[in-house]
Amino acid sequence: MANHDILSEFSPPDIAHFKKDFMQMVKVGEEIDRHYGKAHHDLDILIPKYAKLAEIFNRKYKGLKIKARKTIDSFKVRLFVNERNVKDFFANSASGIPALKSIGRGAGQIDVGDAERFASFLDSATDKISISYSDIESGTSALTAVYDRKERMVEVICSVSDLLSESSAGFRICAYYALKSGFDRKIEIYGDASTFGFSNLLDEIEKREWYDRFNPRFLE
Repeated sequence: MANHDILSEFSPPDIAHFKKDFMQMVKVGEEIDRHYGKAHHDLDILIPKYAKLAEIFNRKYKGLKIKARKTIDSFKVRLFVNERNVKDFFANSASGIPALKSIGRGAGQIDVGDAERFASFLDSATDKISISYSDIESGTSALTAVYDRKERMVEVICSVSDLLSESSAGFRICAYYALKSGFDRKIEIYGDASTFGFSNLLDEIEKREWYDRFNPRFLE
């Protein structure tokens, strides 16, 4: 398994450029979901606008695909990367994130220190794998990778708070796939995403998320 940072091959300015675009898309999607189902009349305008901007994002970053999914009571942003199965996904990206802790199909996780069981699970992995990371400096993060036969890509599933943390595995993996094939810097994403009008409210949401994440409940 790799033991280097998968983003080391990219320049800090390119990573920063992607971070602005990507996090703004995640924030706007989360805010649309927060308002979804509350009969906000402007969502009839904002949802198609977001879907169109996601298409533009996907043209800019060809290795990462954003796709929104509407259900009866939610609006979710889905993330897909160009891998043909979860084994390749793990080998090419997830294994290159420092502080890999454990893998599994769900709640039953196999610690990386159990080399025989770890290798056996990877050999048997088919369409789904859950991965956990733990580090003193960057904290903990987790994600699930699922091969989507319709999209013919691997979907990366993790919390919004992880996607908004550049030290998390979810963010770093998305950045890796978005940047590895190059991107069109001339295509505007951040500015257009900022026109949704959620910026001030999102700042408050972020503060609450970070407080909840880094303020241990047992200290209360």
